[in-house]
Amino acid sequence: MEPQLPSTIQEAEALVLALYEPSPPETIARIQETLHRMQRSPSGWWIARDLLGYADDKVKFFGALTLIVKLNTESSSLSKEDASELLQNLIGWFVRSLDDGSGAMVVRKLSAALVTFFLCFPTQWGLCIRHLCLSLSEGVALPQDRVDETIDLSSVLQTLQPRNFQAALWFSGALIDEATKVEMNSAKHMGLYENLTRNVPDAMALMSHGFLRRRSSDPMSHSLQKDTITCLQSWVWFSQRVSAHNDELVHALRALVQPTITALCDNELYEGAVELLSEILSNYSGFLTDEHYESLFSLFETQWSHERYQRLVQGDFDFDSVQFGQLMIALGDSKVEDLIHGVDARSSRFVAHLRGLLSAQGYPVSEDKIFVPALEFWSTYVETLTDCIYSEEEGSKEWVSTATSHVLEAISTVWQRIAYPPASVLADWDSVDRAGFGDARKDVADLLQSTFTVTGPPLISTFANLTLQSLSPNSSSDLEAATFCLGSLADCVTGDARCDESLRAVFSSPLFDLLQTSGSSMQGRTRQTCISLIERYSDYFERETQSLPAALNLLFSVLADPLLAGPAAKSILQLCSSSRSILASEASAFLSQYEGIAAQSQLDCLAVERIMGAIAAVIQAVPDESTKFDHINFLLSFVQKDARLSMHLLSLPNLQSDASGSGTDIHRCPALGDPSELPLHMALKALRCLIGIGKGLQAPGDVPFDLDSEKDIPATDSSSRLGHLQSGIMSMIVQLQRAFPQSDEISESICTIFRSGFSESDAGPFVFPPGLVCDYLTEQTPQTPRIGYFVNTACSFLSSLRNMKSGDVDEVRTKLLRWVITLLQQQPEPDNDVELAQNGIEFTNRLISREPASLFRPDCLPLTEFFFIYALRILDGREPLPKAAAADFWATFMALKPADATIDHAIAQLGPLLAQSIVRNIGGTASRSELDRLSEPLKKMVSNQAKARNWLEQALSDPSFPSQQLAGDEKAVFLKKIMKWSSWSEGYQSGGARLLACCARLKLRLCLVKSMFENLESKRQCLNSPPAFHLHPEMTPSNDAQHCGSRNEK
Repeated sequence: MEPQLPSTIQEAEALVLALYEPSPPETIARIQETLHRMQRSPSGWWIARDLLGYADDKVKFFGALTLIVKLNTESSSLSKEDASELLQNLIGWFVRSLDDGSGAMVVRKLSAALVTFFLCFPTQWGLCIRHLCLSLSEGVALPQDRVDETIDLSSVLQTLQPRNFQAALWFSGALIDEATKVEMNSAKHMGLYENLTRNVPDAMALMSHGFLRRRSSDPMSHSLQKDTITCLQSWVWFSQRVSAHNDELVHALRALVQPTITALCDNELYEGAVELLSEILSNYSGFLTDEHYESLFSLFETQWSHERYQRLVQGDFDFDSVQFGQLMIALGDSKVEDLIHGVDARSSRFVAHLRGLLSAQGYPVSEDKIFVPALEFWSTYVETLTDCIYSEEEGSKEWVSTATSHVLEAISTVWQRIAYPPASVLADWDSVDRAGFGDARKDVADLLQSTFTVTGPPLISTFANLTLQSLSPNSSSDLEAATFCLGSLADCVTGDARCDESLRAVFSSPLFDLLQTSGSSMQGRTRQTCISLIERYSDYFERETQSLPAALNLLFSVLADPLLAGPAAKSILQLCSSSRSILASEASAFLSQYEGIAAQSQLDCLAVERIMGAIAAVIQAVPDESTKFDHINFLLSFVQKDARLSMHLLSLPNLQSDASGSGTDIHRCPALGDPSELPLHMALKALRCLIGIGKGLQAPGDVPFDLDSEKDIPATDSSSRLGHLQSGIMSMIVQLQRAFPQSDEISESICTIFRSGFSESDAGPFVFPPGLVCDYLTEQTPQTPRIGYFVNTACSFLSSLRNMKSGDVDEVRTKLLRWVITLLQQQPEPDNDVELAQNGIEFTNRLISREPASLFRPDCLPLTEFFFIYALRILDGREPLPKAAAADFWATFMALKPADATIDHAIAQLGPLLAQSIVRNIGGTASRSELDRLSEPLKKMVSNQAKARNWLEQALSDPSFPSQQLAGDEKAVFLKKIMKWSSWSEGYQSGGARLLACCARLKLRLCLVKSMFENLESKRQCLNSPPAFHLHPEMTPSNDAQHCGSRNEK
C-alpha cells in the first residue's frame, strides 16, 4: 500500500527534512517516492508556495524544485492570468531569497524555476532579464507594465547589490543554457527564439557591467567576473547555434572577448578565461576577429606567458599549467595555415614554443600531460603543410623550407620521447598509462608517415643513421626507439628502391650479430622491435636477395627465446611468403631446420603455425611436382604426430600422472593453462597448423588470374599422391572432430581449413573434390557446434564451383540446399540459433542469385515452401542480422526475371505476403536502423512486379497492419509516394531514410505507439496462421510447409 500523502504543510516540511536524515536506503527510497507523488498531486502548487516561506534552505529548495516539476508537467493547463500571477510570485520569491540571506542553492533553484517559466511562456515574459534586474533594483516584484524598454539598463545595474547582480548573471546564463537544449522550431516552443533575441541587448549590458566591476574594490568583484565569464560562455555557444540567423548577436558578443583575454593574466580569473578561449579556438574559431588573434599572439610574447611556459616544460603539469599549453595548441590549430606560411620572427617563435611542448620533462602520458595534445597539433601541422604544398599553384614558396625545417626539428625531438622507460619505472605504471603510452607511440608513427609525404626518402636515411648510431650496448632504449620509427616508415617505401642503400647499411651492420649474441645485455623489448623490423621491410629482402640468408638465420636462431619467438615467426612467415620463388631451392633446408625445432617442443602454437605456413609457402614455389609432394608429406607428418598425441592424451584416464610416467613428449605452450585441456590444445594446434599450411600453399596474390577461363580442375584420383595427401588431411579432420564433438574452436578451425582451398584455381592438397566437401558439410547436424559457421562455409563453397561441369554443380547445389533448409526446419524457433538463421538465408540468397531454378526442382519443392514461410517469419522477427539477410533475400527474389511458370507462380503467391510483412515493418515493428535495408525488397517489388500496387493496397488494409487509426486517405498518399519511386533503379539513394521521412509525415509511427497494444492479438493471430500458398496451382501445401508456417509468439 502506498504511503499517505502529507495533508498539512507541517507534514510536508517534516517529510522533506527526513530526506536529509541518516536512514536505511529503503526508507530514503520510500520518502522520495512519496515526495514525488506529492509534487505531482493537485496540492503541489500550494505546498510549493508554503515551503518557500520557511527559513530552512533545504525546505525552500524543495519548494522551488516542486514549482519546476509542476511547470514541466502542468504548464499547459494554466490560463494566461494564472501564468502572470505565478510569474509575479516567482520573482517575489527570488528577490526575497536574496534579501533574507538564503543560500546559493536556493537562489539557483529559483533561477531555474524562472527559466522554466520562460521556456513554457516565452511570449508572456518577453523582457525577462530587464524585468528581473529592475525588480532586483527595487527590491520587489515589479508588475510587467512597469518594465520600461527605454530605461538605460546600465544605470540600473549600477544600483544592484553585488549578490543581486550575481543572481542576475546566474539567471542569464541558465536561461540561455536551457534554451540551447530545446528545439526552437517546434510548435511547443513557438516564439522562443524571437523573445530570446529581444533580451540580447540586456544580456550584453549585464555582462559588460560584470567585466567593469574588476575596477571595483568590492571583495566580490572577482567572483562576479568569474560568473560573467561563465555567462558569456553560455551565450557564445548559443550564438554558434544561431549564427546563420543572427549576426547582431555574434557582433555584440565579440566585444566581450577582449576583456576575457585580459582576464587571463589575473590568477583569480585565469581558469574560466582560459577554458572559454580554448573552447572557442577549438570549436568556434570563426567567432574571433583578427584583432582578437593579434591580442592572443601578443599575449604569448609577454613575461607572464614566458613564466607560464617555463613552468610547463619544466614539469609542472598541474591543471592550470596544462590549460595554458592547451590554449597555445588551440591557437596554433586555429591559425595553422598562417603559421605555415609565416616566415616572420614572431610566427617562428610561436612554432618553436609549440615544438618545445614535445620536450617537456617527464615520461609522456604517465607524467607529461601535454605531450599527446602537442603531438596531435604537429600531426595537424604536417597534414596541412602537405595540403598547402600540393594544392597551391607553382610559384614562390619560400615558406616551404621554413615549415619543413620546423617539422624535422619536431621529429628530432619526438623520436626519443617514445623510448620505453626502464623496467622498474614501467612496472609502476597502471594499465591506463601503459595503454596511453602505447597509443602515443602509434601517434608518432602516424606523424612520421605523414612527414614522409613532405620529406621523402631522406627521412628513412635519418632513422637508418640513428639506428646505426644507437648500436652501442648502452643505447638499448634509443635503438628500440630508432628502429620503431624506421619500421613505422616501411609502408611508405613498399616497392620503392630509392631507400635500399640506407636499409642496406642497417641490415649489413653489426645489428644481426648484436641480436644473436647479446640476449642478456640488450633489453627484450629492443630485440623484439629489431626483429619486427625485418618483417616490416620484407620487400627489401625480396629485392636484395644477398641479405635474405642472414636475416632468416637470425630469425631461426632466436626462436628459442620465448620473448622473440612470436615476432620472429611472424617475420619468417612474411619473408618466406614474399620471397618464396627465391627460397624454393632451400625447401629441404627449411624442413630440416624445423625438424630440429619441433624436437625441442618449446614453441608456442601460434609460432608453430606461422613457421609451418612459411615453409609451406616456400614449398608452393617448388617447380617439380614430385619433390613438392615429398616436402608436403614430410611437413604434414609433424601435424599427424600432434593429432595422434592429442587422441592418445585424451585416452589417458589420469592425464598428469600417466603422461609424465610414460615419457610422452608433451608440447609445452605458454597459452596452455589447465593440464586437463592439453588434449584439446594439441588437437587445435594440429588444426591450426593445417590452416597455416593451407594458406601457405595458396597461389601468391600477385599471380595473374584469368576470370574468363573455363578451365576445369581435374578430378583427384584417390590412388594418386595428391589423393593420398588429401585422404590423410581429411582423416585427421574427421578423427579430431569425433574426438572433440562439443568444441566450437574445432568446428571453426575445420571450416577455415576447407576455405583455404576454395579460392584456388589449380589442384592442390587443400583443394578437395567438391563432392567430398559437399558430403562432409551435409553430414553436420544441428548438434554440431557452430553449425551456422558450417553453413557460412557452404556459402563460400558455392563460389568455388565455377570450374565444375554443369551437371555436377547442379547435384552439389541441390544437396547443399536440402541440407541447409533441413537444418532450418529442425530449429524449434527461427531465433534459437541466430547464426544459423542468418547464414541459412544468405546461402539460399546466394544460390538463387546464381541459379534461380535450383530452388524450384521438383524434389525440393516441399522444403522450398517451408523456406519461403521461414524467410517471411524472419522478416517479421526482431533479430537484426537474420532480418537483414531476409530483406536481402526478398530483394533478390523480387528481382528474378520470369523464367518459368513455377517461379512466376511463386512470386504471385508470395508477393502479397511479402507486402504485408514489409508494410508491418514500415508501420512500426522495425527500428529506424532497419528501414534502409527493408526498403530494398520494397524497391525491387515496385520496380519489377506489375501487381505491386495491389499487393501494397491489400497490405495497408490488412488487419495485421500495426495501427487501425490511420485514415484511408493517408494510406493512399503513402502508397502514391511509394509508387512514384518506381524509377528507383535509375537514381535511388538513401531509400530507407526517404522512406522513414515519408512514414513520419504520415504519422505511421505515432499511430503505432498509441494502438500497438490494442492490435497485438490480431497481429499474433495473423502470424500464427499465415495464408497458405503452394508453388503449383494443382499442388496442396505439404505437411512440412504447413507445420513450418505456424508461429509460436513469445
